[in-house]
Amino acid sequence: MNQSVLMNWSNLNKCILVMVLGGLAHITWIAWYLFSFHHPALHHWLNPDYYYFHLSRMLLCCVLQFLLIIPCVIWRHKEWVRQYLPYFIILVFSVSFIYGGYSVGISSPATVAGFISILTVGLVLFERKIVYLLFLPVIVYMLIAIVSSALGYMTYAPVFSDQLNYSVMVFNEFWVYSQLYFYVPIFFATFVLFEILLTQWRNREKQINLMSQMDPLTGIYNRRKIGLELNEIQLQERKFALILLDLDHFKSINDNYGHDIGDNVLKRVANVLRQNIRDTDIVGRFGGEEFVMLLQNKNLRAAMEVAERCRKEIENELFYIDERTTIRVTASFGIAISEFNLNKEAVIRHADQALYLAKKRGRNQVRHYYELQDADVIQKSET
Repeated sequence: MNQSVLMNWSNLNKCILVMVLGGLAHITWIAWYLFSFHHPALHHWLNPDYYYFHLSRMLLCCVLQFLLIIPCVIWRHKEWVRQYLPYFIILVFSVSFIYGGYSVGISSPATVAGFISILTVGLVLFERKIVYLLFLPVIVYMLIAIVSSALGYMTYAPVFSDQLNYSVMVFNEFWVYSQLYFYVPIFFATFVLFEILLTQWRNREKQINLMSQMDPLTGIYNRRKIGLELNEIQLQERKFALILLDLDHFKSINDNYGHDIGDNVLKRVANVLRQNIRDTDIVGRFGGEEFVMLLQNKNLRAAMEVAERCRKEIENELFYIDERTTIRVTASFGIAISEFNLNKEAVIRHADQALYLAKKRGRNQVRHYYELQDADVIQKSET
């Protein structure tokens, strides 16, 4: 998989991203705090006794998050750093954000919505054990803080003045706009991250699904994919021609020249077959040196023409062993047509019997099932 894909990043790289976003978020909060506190029309909505304490804590959290990027970069190759530092970084991130949430109201819309957004992305971005281990205590703290604030055991939203806290907050423009200011950046950041992760997740699933259908050596479909396509064609009751081909004396190529040469032969033959079919047709490796071609809406004559064309091209291919030595290979073809409501197993069996006939009559030729007049030939092909 491509390492540039976000979901495939190492935990340390993900932690760097988290620290950058966390540090930037704290910068926006500090900017809001400084602006609001020193603005003559807004100053009275903030608690002056909490100002320096809160500002110093916010600056500390901001600087700490940027500083934690350094060990992620410098010591990234140390095993203990890769194993344990992500837990500490996510802990710092969680504590700093929950402290900010407590300061502006532990049950405020920005705190609750921000927590849900961050937790959702965290569960997708990191391993679940990291997120659960660190966020479950945060959830417990939030619940305790909400109850304690409601009962008066804990100060609610200490960053705001009593004048604001004892008013109907939802009717206070400063409080409403402040909540939007806190949450909107979190919303857009988590939305973009989640969209990226979801897109990459879908792309990876498609890639994995495609890989499960492809033969890794030749780059054409494997037997599983051919079976799925045959099932689909049968469900739609479409006519098709099935061509089985087997490379003649292929074992001797592996024995005499090695498996590297044999693999090269298989790849070249697959390429020949691929170049001689339509976009609606399918070619796959059936196993070993055996290939299959699935031609949709083709009659016997058209299938014979395709098979003969492929046979000639394979026969004319030169395979280089070294600068002075070349070899040629040939292939035998068997064709069957999906007539008389035959199921896919019967069509494959008929093509296999036709392939046996081609080998029995000297190899390097194309035969079809209707040529099987001798019952002994059919009986031998089934044994």
